[in-house]
Amino acid sequence: MSQLSKTEQVLRKMKQYNIDILALSEIRWKGVGQEILDHGYVLLYSGEDNHHQAGLGPMMSPAAYRTMLKWTPINERILFARLATTPTKLSVIVCYAPTSEADDDVKDSFYETLQAVTKDVPKHDVLCVVGDLNTKVGADCMYSPEVLGPHGLGQINKNGALLVDFALSIYLVVGGTIFEHKNVHKYTWASPNGST
Repeated sequence: MSQLSKTEQVLRKMKQYNIDILALSEIRWKGVGQEILDHGYVLLYSGEDNHHQAGLGPMMSPAAYRTMLKWTPINERILFARLATTPTKLSVIVCYAPTSEADDDVKDSFYETLQAVTKDVPKHDVLCVVGDLNTKVGADCMYSPEVLGPHGLGQINKNGALLVDFALSIYLVVGGTIFEHKNVHKYTWASPNGST
């Protein structure tokens, strides 16, 4: 999403599927700000200051943006937004977690920051942590039945265990494991040569 023209493609899909808030990651925009797009849609973004790497933010419909109470860019991997929805307010934390190849210190720092952000969320708000969390939580819901539903995929990895521990600590569930997936969504891409 490093080019503004790509936002138009995303915007068309948001309209097609009637999506009001879409969490985007790896947008690669520098700094912090907001961009007003066609038809009143808004992209809030938080990225690195000096490099076109990482970065994230929610793209919002005009209706969703009008309910915005505040938004706070934490860093290039975490952004917080609070909306005046009914019957209660909605707090959204958009995330772009480090990949499995990242150093353990980087991953620990990410989850410590994420934990700190959740402490400032009012207790009566609905909290959604969304984005690319770069995890596999697996199909074994018995690993942590308080957090995982019966429709996870594959085997849990180290990043998945970090996510499960985080969710347990603040009483969240991993939504992607609650509902059954279509077969087309159950498999990851494989290269034509079969080795990647």
